[in-house]
Amino acid sequence: HDYLTQVTTHLPSGKTEPIALPKSDVIQYLLADGSKISIRPSGTEPKIKFYFSVKGKLERKEDFQKVTEQLKARIKDITKDLHIE
Repeated sequence: HDYLTQVTTHLPSGKTEPIALPKSDVIQYLLADGSKISIRPSGTEPKIKFYFSVKGKLERKEDFQKVTEQLKARIKDITKDLHIE
């Protein structure tokens, strides 16, 4: 999704659709596993900020720590793949 141009593009097909949200200087990638990568410029510094959202399934509250570690590992894998560690 490119919120500045208000267009979303399905990368494999190239198909585009309008985004019915206000303009914003943000690009967001939706990954096949449901993860999201949002990228925007800093409002106060000359740098780019990355935000990651990952999904996990928590079936029992006792598994919270284990699932949390798996999600942290997924974010680490994404940053490694993007060379932004």
